Amino acid sequence: MKNKSFRHLWIGQAFANLGDIFYVVGLISLIYALTGSALYLSLLPFTTTIFRFISSLLAPLIIDRFTLKRILVLSQLWKTILLIILGIYITNFNQAFAVVALIFIAMISLLDGVAAPVSATLTPQLVPKEELIRANGFLNVITQTIFVSGWPLGSVLLISTSSSFIIWMTVILYAVSTICTIKIEITEQTAETIHSSSRDSIKSGWVAIRKKPTIRTLISLDFITTLASSVWVAAVIYVYVEQNLKLGEQWWGYINTSYFIGMIVSGLLVIRFAKFAVMILYFFP
Repeated sequence: MKNKSFRHLWIGQAFANLGDIFYVVGLISLIYALTGSALYLSLLPFTTTIFRFISSLLAPLIIDRFTLKRILVLSQLWKTILLIILGIYITNFNQAFAVVALIFIAMISLLDGVAAPVSATLTPQLVPKEELIRANGFLNVITQTIFVSGWPLGSVLLISTSSSFIIWMTVILYAVSTICTIKIEITEQTAETIHSSSRDSIKSGWVAIRKKPTIRTLISLDFITTLASSVWVAAVIYVYVEQNLKLGEQWWGYINTSYFIGMIVSGLLVIRFAKFAVMILYFFP
């Protein structure tokens, strides 16, 4: 837990996660101000989910050929570069902005889909085995804290500043995350390139999913739930607060925060009453 590289990892991921929330807040406000359409707002989380899913399918090909640190650094670096380009573009605000924003979101989501499993894989290599559980618990607390605090903070910033300011703040957060990732020290070997491994890398995962109905069901549920909750958080609530409640964007952040707090509480309840939950599943499969 006192490992400097692990410290750089969690700090970098914390800045990256906070930046992910901020740039979504900024883009949602810009897109809605331009189009006034809930459809475009729903396309934002839909695009994010779909392209992360596509990226996760291609992740084994990249992980097999490059070192984990290199993948993580390059993904964060390119996210920073893409957001800089987007920040420059929005200064010339025009009717094509919503479509262009979705294209940038798709590219950033592709990078996120590869970086997520790499970040999780790095932890066991940076932390001793006996401290791995504590390290994973610590990372989970940091991630949930970022989600709980990031939405209201982003909403308040949106009220007090502007969408463009939030986008450029996200650039700074991404840049800090990139620097922290570069400082991670890890000894690893790049996997050798084998022509037949490309097909095998992708095929192995699908074979496991096909042979195990439980895994297939869990993946399907996770995909549908993530997509539905993302659209709800990003589009439905935003329009409801603005049109029905007649309140400022900060209340959108407060409602989103309550959503994530509810997820944390439900997780704690499941842990606390795990035996009771198992009994229910046993009698009502």
